[in-house]
Amino acid sequence: MIAVEICIRCDDRDNVHRDVQAAFAGDAARIELCGQMQDDGLTPAEELIGEARAVFPRDGLLVMVRPRAGDFFYETEEVREMERQIQRAANIGADGVVMGALRKSDNRLDREVLAELVGVGKVHGLQITLHRAFDATPDPLEALDQLIDLQIDRVLTSGTPPPTPGGALEGVERLRQTIERAAGRIEVVIGGGVNPGNVAEILQPLPTARARLAVHAYSGVEVEGQVRVAEVKALVAAATSH
Repeated sequence: MIAVEICIRCDDRDNVHRDVQAAFAGDAARIELCGQMQDDGLTPAEELIGEARAVFPRDGLLVMVRPRAGDFFYETEEVREMERQIQRAANIGADGVVMGALRKSDNRLDREVLAELVGVGKVHGLQITLHRAFDATPDPLEALDQLIDLQIDRVLTSGTPPPTPGGALEGVERLRQTIERAAGRIEVVIGGGVNPGNVAEILQPLPTARARLAVHAYSGVEVEGQVRVAEVKALVAAATSH
């Protein structure tokens, strides 16, 4: 079964209420709350996490933990702030967090920082997703093994390293390698330009039979900037019928 995850733009209470309600009604398995999408997603405001929790009553509410725009190289105080953001998300009722940290020296995973953050999340019973910082690492297969060692639950990837243009359709070969290396030990969440019209094409060449997979959509389920129930339902139908 391939789960469908919808990224929710957290701009204001009305927007969050409407879009989360649409994702819920469209049978999305999970939602990811992201503030300031113009900066590729930052930690959303606490009141907006609470609003989303009120209208998404099932398990699967994930919260982005990213304290600032820009790179994923974090100083000690930024790591402490991320720990506080994880704790606050848990206290409000989140089921999981989405985060990432890289080493400035070589762009590989910052295992020390990630271990600290995962530890805080696990204490609070949260699921942990590594976001698309994964795509920026020089050796994704090495990084995948490290994520498994860190007991991270999921990794979000398009299979295309930045600044390469394109999304999951262009990254199918790397996605295939990632899924094969994962071998069911970690869930691979496919994101980047995913929509109801292309999800079957993305999934068709991938080894999905014994994998733990999900698809992640943002603008692909929006119409005029709003998440639509019909688009979410269409994505769920296309993904789950694969």
